[in-house]
Amino acid sequence: MTPVACNLELLSLLAAKKRKGPPLLFVHGGFHGAWCWFDHFMPWFAELGHDCHAVSLRDHGKSLRTGRHAEWRLADYVNDVAWAVEQIGEQPILVGHSLGGSIVQKLAADGSHPGMILLAPSPIGGSNRALFRMLATHPGAIVRAAMSRDMALALPAFLSFFLSRDMPESIRANIASRLDGLTSFLAARDAFYSDPPRPAPINMPVLVLSGEKDWSIPPTKNRKLARAYGGVHETVPTAHDIMCDTHWEVAAKVMRQWIDDVALEGPKR
Repeated sequence: MTPVACNLELLSLLAAKKRKGPPLLFVHGGFHGAWCWFDHFMPWFAELGHDCHAVSLRDHGKSLRTGRHAEWRLADYVNDVAWAVEQIGEQPILVGHSLGGSIVQKLAADGSHPGMILLAPSPIGGSNRALFRMLATHPGAIVRAAMSRDMALALPAFLSFFLSRDMPESIRANIASRLDGLTSFLAARDAFYSDPPRPAPINMPVLVLSGEKDWSIPPTKNRKLARAYGGVHETVPTAHDIMCDTHWEVAAKVMRQWIDDVALEGPKR
């Protein structure tokens, strides 16, 4: 595990009128950076009184470009998020999207955090549905990426399920311009197969969100994941990039209600 954490980007947006409860730490998935939370979720939750933080994993966002991005394993990304928690100074509710969902599951396995929210988390064992559809629509990109282990080559295929079709083209182009291909193939393989999270009942509340327009992940996998943790599963009207998509606020409201009812006050009886 190579320590590059001191060169990581950590965005913070503190609430003007802080409410009772822990801060939120947002962890992006493949190709993204902390920026994907800063557009909508961070100002929205900060306005409600939550201190918000988002980390860019090594070689993502505005974090240091090491020239070694293909070497990193899932454990290295987990180390980056552990560093971010140290900088915050208290245990946050962990919010992870896609590959970030695998990362926060690994970090939260000891049950020491006040809660965990998983947005369209990477499915353990992969998704044949996504693989076959991407092979059908972008065969060259997928084959070249698999042979070279260079995730950048597969980015056009992933873009096909990140956002809903009703996303305005100007916003779609802006999001696409900020994506990069420096996510490690080895880390993604770990999350799916080699070193995945091991869901089991845990001493913290868990919420799992699925995007109903996200054809990359079968909803049954996310429901099963939520059950394994003894948590809650909800579906929202978005594609895979729940925090960036056209109906992101629906997801934010579901998260806010869950935080109020479960993570802060405990389950209603």
